[in-house]
Parts: sequence; C-alpha cells; structure tokens
Amino acid sequence: MTMALRSKNKLHFINGALPRPLDDDRDSLVWDRCNTMIMPWPNNSIDPEISQSILWMDSTLEIWQDLKERFYQGDFFRISDIQEEIYT
Repeated sequence: MTMALRSKNKLHFINGALPRPLDDDRDSLVWDRCNTMIMPWPNNSIDPEISQSILWMDSTLEIWQDLKERFYQGDFFRISDIQEEIYT
C-alpha cells in the first residue's frame, strides 16, 4: 500500500506530513479531493469485514492510524522463532 501511495505522491496523506488545511484556506478543497480519491485504496485492499469498520472515517490518516493500531503489533516471540529458523 505504501508503495502505491508513494508512486502517486500521496504518502504524505497517511503519515501526517500533510495535515488538512483550515476550511477557509483555498487549498482545503484540493486536499479534500485528493483525500477522497485515495480513501478507497485501503478499503479495496483489505478484508470486507475489516473494511466495514473504517468505511465512515473522514481521512486516510485516520484510516491508516486505526489499522496500524489494531494490526501492527510486533510479535517479538514470533520474530525470534523465524530468525532462529533462518539461521539454523
């Protein structure tokens, strides 16, 4: 997913580097359009059951943070087991 976003120069929407401008800023409409364009990308890339839980979020950053919080858990024991298998 990050590779696709990087190739389209949209990675800054999910890493927080480009926050939404204030409503009275003329760039807010452009930001909204880009954000709305890329919001379906994660939805179409994950299990439909998980997709339902992020469907009504307002930004790609919010979606990304939610998914990261739920699913990115460093399983140090599993990592250690895999490393042991690799080196033996």
